[in-house]
Amino acid sequence: MRKIYLSPVLFLPLTAGMCTTTPQAPVVIDTSCAIFRPISYAQLPAGQVDDPGNKADSDATVGEIEQHNAKIDSRCSSADAPSG
Repeated sequence: MRKIYLSPVLFLPLTAGMCTTTPQAPVVIDTSCAIFRPISYAQLPAGQVDDPGNKADSDATVGEIEQHNAKIDSRCSSADAPSG
């Protein structure tokens, strides 16, 4: 009667996953509050249409700036905001 010998190499694929570790989720450090600040803008008083010297921002630009500033306000405390 013939004996069957199983090579240890055949068992390597079965044991390969047994010694692995579960990867940790990356740690994200948000430093944006240290470098970004709210944007200032100039808006014409209500009812004024003429803008001599083109010094005022359009209503669309003011709306976008206010959205940007609201995001900064919601994410950053005043202690995180840059000075100046």
